[in-house]
Amino acid sequence: MRNRPDARAGYAGYAVRAPVGGRPVDPADLPPPPGQTALVMTGLVIGLLMMAVQLWLLTIALDLYLGGKGGQVWQLALVSGAIFLGGLGLLWLLRRRPRVRRAPPAQATLGAHLHAR
Repeated sequence: MRNRPDARAGYAGYAVRAPVGGRPVDPADLPPPPGQTALVMTGLVIGLLMMAVQLWLLTIALDLYLGGKGGQVWQLALVSGAIFLGGLGLLWLLRRRPRVRRAPPAQATLGAHLHAR
């Protein structure tokens, strides 16, 4: 059994109904929502690219330091820190839940106002 908080909670917080005459559906066996895979893969590619740039910056910083130009290393450290903060922002963006906006009541819609006249 996998270590999950509550398997009965369902897929993305919604209850999963059992098929007729069958066992309940395991939320881990359901396919991801549309667009979720592409979003995760895009985040992975951007993250790998950011790591490659940071490795490149580390190589340049070490070359400058060993060449006796240690004063220029701080600029590279600031750029590397900005890339790190960008990675944290990307993680936050991937983990956030989209907000679901509810439709206003029928009385508050524009069509209801036009038909009331």
